[in-house]
Amino acid sequence: MITEEFKIGFWHPFGPHGGETPEEIIKRKQNEIDKNGWTLWSFQSRNTLKKWFEKIEEMKPDKVFVFCSEGKGSKEPVGEIKNCSLYTPINGLKSKEIPHEIKIPHPMGKKLKGSAFIVKNIIYPASYEDSIYAEWLKDDKWQATKVPTRPEYLIKSGSGNKIRKFRAVLELKYPYLAEIS
Repeated sequence: MITEEFKIGFWHPFGPHGGETPEEIIKRKQNEIDKNGWTLWSFQSRNTLKKWFEKIEEMKPDKVFVFCSEGKGSKEPVGEIKNCSLYTPINGLKSKEIPHEIKIPHPMGKKLKGSAFIVKNIIYPASYEDSIYAEWLKDDKWQATKVPTRPEYLIKSGSGNKIRKFRAVLELKYPYLAEIS
C-alpha cells in the first residue's frame, strides 16, 4: 500500500495538457515506460527543483511518489506546444537527448525550459482508499495546512491534512527530477 511506503513525494495538478486528455496522457506515458523502461512527465518550469532534490536526499526514501490530482475542472495550459528534445537530470549530469520513444509535447509559451518527473511506474487507476496525510514545503518550511491545488508541491508524510483525491500515482526513478528543453 502506498500509505505505508510514502515518506516524501509531490502533489501534482493534473488535467488536459499538450492537446491530450488525462487518459490519453496516462496511456501514452505507460506505453513509453513499456518501450523504454522509464519516461519523463513534464510540468511548468520550477526554480525549486534542486531544493526539492536536496530535501528528498535528506530523507533517504525507498520510493518517491507523485500524486496526480483528480483534475476536475482543470483547463489546458496556454502556450505554444513545443516538442522537447533534451533533458538535464537534476543531480548535475549533463544534458542528454530524450529517447525517441518518449514524446514531450509541452506548452512552453515564451520559456525555453520546463520541468519533468522521471517516472518508472504509473499506478492507474489509483485507489483513493489510502489516506495520505501530508505536510507541504513552502519557503523551506514544512506547512501543516491543506496542500494548495496548484502548482506542484513537495510533500511529506506528516501531521498535515489529508490530501485531495488523486487520479494516478507516479513512482519516480532516481534522480527523480529533470529540466527539459
